[in-house]
Amino acid sequence: MRAPGFTVLTTAEVIVAKRVEEIILGIDVAKDTLEVFDWTHERRQVIPNEAAAIRAWLKGFPGPLALSVEATSDYHFTLVDEAHALGHTVYLINGLQLKKYREAVHRGHKSDPDDAWLLARFLDAERKNLRPFTPPCAKARRLWQEIKRRGSVVTKRQDLQQSLKGTNIAHRGLLREFAQVLLQIEKNIQQLIQSLGWAEDYRRCLTIPGVGPANAAALVCAYHRAAFASADQFIAFLGLDVRRRTSGRFKGQQKLTKRGEPELRRLLYCAHKAARSYAPFALYRERLLEKGLSKIAANMALGRKLARIAFALISHQQTFTKQATAY
Repeated sequence: MRAPGFTVLTTAEVIVAKRVEEIILGIDVAKDTLEVFDWTHERRQVIPNEAAAIRAWLKGFPGPLALSVEATSDYHFTLVDEAHALGHTVYLINGLQLKKYREAVHRGHKSDPDDAWLLARFLDAERKNLRPFTPPCAKARRLWQEIKRRGSVVTKRQDLQQSLKGTNIAHRGLLREFAQVLLQIEKNIQQLIQSLGWAEDYRRCLTIPGVGPANAAALVCAYHRAAFASADQFIAFLGLDVRRRTSGRFKGQQKLTKRGEPELRRLLYCAHKAARSYAPFALYRERLLEKGLSKIAANMALGRKLARIAFALISHQQTFTKQATAY
């Protein structure tokens, strides 16, 4: 029986009320400072990018916050960790996503204050389509940093080899140093996978033709970044989902959204050559080429297939079984 003078709210009404109370902040992150735009109160602030200063600033708000933060290499970690620890909602915005939004709303000028304003506006307009971000644990974060660090070293080694190819400049010593650095990074990756308890998932990925240690580590790390309801969500997280612009009779070219980490897409693309040693994968790529796809698009599509298979294997706790015939 309802007590007189009281109103019982539904769950949906409670959620709406909570969102109304939340203060929306757009935050552009730099190494030393945070440029903040308070969308709710229409004011700007600059905060030192230091844990103590951020914590004191966040505690000064009277209620819950919704923070729209553009992902950086690692400068946003302190802000995200402090906000999440205090129970605030964080939305991590991909830089490419924000760039396209800037073009859509015709904001040609780009500065730190303008980016903070744009991040706040983006969250206010698109929040229902965004997923709150939960920071990974310290070990998982270090694992992803090591994976990206490995990619950076590999790229720089390739640049060095290409730059000095055909010259008489001695560089074998440098290449040996690169090899030693990569060995140490790969050792760190293996240790982190073991300590996180992801070794079985890692071994499952290794059973997929074309997936080596670097690919397996990256796929496992990505899988555990969030709770994905389906393979499609996982593929979208990696930025491997395909979109096409259409208008009336016009049909634009299909392109990857590229919303995920570039290093993962690079690794999956590089896996296509080894994956083609497995006949069904080679036939799958040939069929794509026959349909008119370019070699790059077909190779990336094969990489996407590897990611889908990895998601299925980890989700169902299975290993890859090779087939005698193509599918």
